[in-house]
Amino acid sequence: MPKQSENLLSDTTIRKAVAKAKQYKLFDGKGLFVLVHPNGSKYFRMRYKLDGKEKTLALGVYPRLTLAKAREHRLEAQQLLENGEDPGRVRMQQKAEARERRKAAELDTSHTFSKAAEGWMQTQHWIGKHARDVANSLKHHACPALGDKPMASISKAQVRAVLLGVQDAGRIETAHRVHQRLRAIFKWAVDRDWCEHNHAAELEGILAPVKATKMQHIPLDEFPEFLRRLEANEAHLHRVTWYALHLVIHTFVRTSELKGATWSEFDLEAKLWRIPAGRMKIKTSGDHLVPLSRQVVELLEGLHEITGSGELVFPGDRNPKQPMSENTMLYALYRMGYRGRAQVHGFRALASTLLNESGKFHTDAIERQMAHTEKNKVKAAYNRAEYLLQRCKLMQWWSDKIDSLKSVTPIIDLGTERYSEVVS
Repeated sequence: MPKQSENLLSDTTIRKAVAKAKQYKLFDGKGLFVLVHPNGSKYFRMRYKLDGKEKTLALGVYPRLTLAKAREHRLEAQQLLENGEDPGRVRMQQKAEARERRKAAELDTSHTFSKAAEGWMQTQHWIGKHARDVANSLKHHACPALGDKPMASISKAQVRAVLLGVQDAGRIETAHRVHQRLRAIFKWAVDRDWCEHNHAAELEGILAPVKATKMQHIPLDEFPEFLRRLEANEAHLHRVTWYALHLVIHTFVRTSELKGATWSEFDLEAKLWRIPAGRMKIKTSGDHLVPLSRQVVELLEGLHEITGSGELVFPGDRNPKQPMSENTMLYALYRMGYRGRAQVHGFRALASTLLNESGKFHTDAIERQMAHTEKNKVKAAYNRAEYLLQRCKLMQWWSDKIDSLKSVTPIIDLGTERYSEVVS
């Protein structure tokens, strides 16, 4: 008897299948087929025989159930048949058990939204400010209405009311962030049988779209003038803030990573800054290494004369045991005339653009120095080890580039100032 073919369908074939006056079938092989209804809906079914009787097993609705997942179900059913079990009966039993677990969850008042949110957050890798922001957004926008309710008892209408309430308060971006977090929390709860439906996912498109805005940074052709103005403002800016702006430009680390730096993290002789993994925005398997250019070492030596007697590199004015405020550097940019035109984080974007456009460094080396997350753990470990030498050259090139930009002179063209050549 010839071997029956399988995997005859593709996702494209199913997706493009059109409705007809009568329902029809698309066969994938070994009993699996898609039943296309006249209304256009598509259902995965599996035909099988047991004890001489032909039966049909309902697997799910396309595209909620993917072709790949349907094939996994087919394989599971085949294995049950080989063991003499009826896949249909096993599936009914599994559904009944799931219903019982959900009913038990409804009665278990410990399975509340607050507990689900707490459990979900423990599975994430956030620390510091971002972790606090996520917790606070849920505390202020979701928990007042949902916090003490069992997950299984929360309705779609209640979730909708939470989201629209945030939006109606004029906080559209916040509403979208809350929506994203609610989807993740409900998924976490569904996976643990705390509830049956992900109501947040079912409300896709309910919120008004957010107008995309790019991170504000100083335009490339204005960067030389900014650097000269920063030098000229040495006497007008707080001395520590002046150093902080220079260092964030030269090292392009995140604001939180810079302001929380301690002197013990720096080895000026080895020209290396080792930021502990616990202080990074995203948890990693190791510390983040920042090679120090000659210019950065000189800046740190100057700054050490001011704050070197304490633990923190950038202590706060009111409490030297606490780091400087999150907005200290931003307000300094305001005083320099860049309110609404630039943000401190924008220096990272500027550095990334120039480093990539230079063509001198491997993209992975740039990404690693930017401390962007590498999801592949093997590759992440390789990047840390393999690209450190190139990253040392990269950081020195960037500091030299900054110095060269300071000397770029504006030329007058029909009464409009412009700069001759910015990127070499």
